[in-house]
Amino acid sequence: MSTVQPDSFGPHRRPAYRQFTPLPVAQPTDQQAGRLAGGWRCLHQLQAHSSWVRSVALSPNGRWIASGSGDKTVRLWSLASGQLRQVLLGHEGWVRAIAFSPNGETLASISNDKTARLWDPLTGEQKAILIGHSDFIRCVAFSPDGQHLFTGSQDHTVKVWQVSTGRLLHTLSLHNHWIRTLAIAPDGKTLMTGSQDCTSRFYPLQAGGFQHRLTAHQAEVLSVAFSPNGWLAASASADCDIIFWKVNSGRLITRFRAHAQAVNSVKFSPDGRLLATASSDKTIRLWHIDSGKLVAVLQGHEGWVWSVAFAPDSKTIVSGSWNGEIRVWVKD
Repeated sequence: MSTVQPDSFGPHRRPAYRQFTPLPVAQPTDQQAGRLAGGWRCLHQLQAHSSWVRSVALSPNGRWIASGSGDKTVRLWSLASGQLRQVLLGHEGWVRAIAFSPNGETLASISNDKTARLWDPLTGEQKAILIGHSDFIRCVAFSPDGQHLFTGSQDHTVKVWQVSTGRLLHTLSLHNHWIRTLAIAPDGKTLMTGSQDCTSRFYPLQAGGFQHRLTAHQAEVLSVAFSPNGWLAASASADCDIIFWKVNSGRLITRFRAHAQAVNSVKFSPDGRLLATASSDKTIRLWHIDSGKLVAVLQGHEGWVWSVAFAPDSKTIVSGSWNGEIRVWVKD
């Protein structure tokens, strides 16, 4: 494998957009699989839950993994040892998504029970229950300053909550179908949503934010993410494609077939060099942003991979799958 060139996400550089390398569909042999891993290996394999792991997240300090599952629990694990630290009980339905606050002092979870809950991840104490949605909640994110929580639901709305009080501040109606995913730009000025209606949107949260309707996917949009510098956004869909969008203009930059089946989760590495995609084809794939090349295929999950997350060092990845398993991957 050729040496990876420096990325284009430094604070004073604009990203270079290139055509991403097409993906071979054939299944590799074991020997080829090792080569395709690109220097990544599985450090921990955890049989974490009794039902599918729908969401995984890593604490800002890189010490803790949080997982949310169809078994209605949220669990906290040591990243270093893989040991279970906390089981958070309270939800009465599947836990579909979780998120750490930027300072790591609060963990949010959302569920089919139509509630969002705030937890102290160290003690396991439940801080608040946020009630207001009229249907299953599908996604959750904190604002970069940690003051607000955003939840997206099958009731077609995004709700904005004040974290300190649990008070509902705003209800946004941006789609005519389920809100499947959302993300907040690093500067906190723009919200991105993805919907069952096959579209995504940029919506301004404050002055300087951007507003665009993004229509290119041929199936529901399952995951969205902003690059660390906020210039670029990615959307992942059940149509198996990843699309890069320029945030300020809403322009489609590039589109590529990332997997042979639905792409369930997409994340930029904190250093901006890599894009991770997780799929129903049971793999996680890593793409180098500047060159557009597929640099690693992480195999081992025996079920659909629902969620992927980077640690702050950009050299550790956590993934969660349909069979209740969590895997921790590290770059040698």
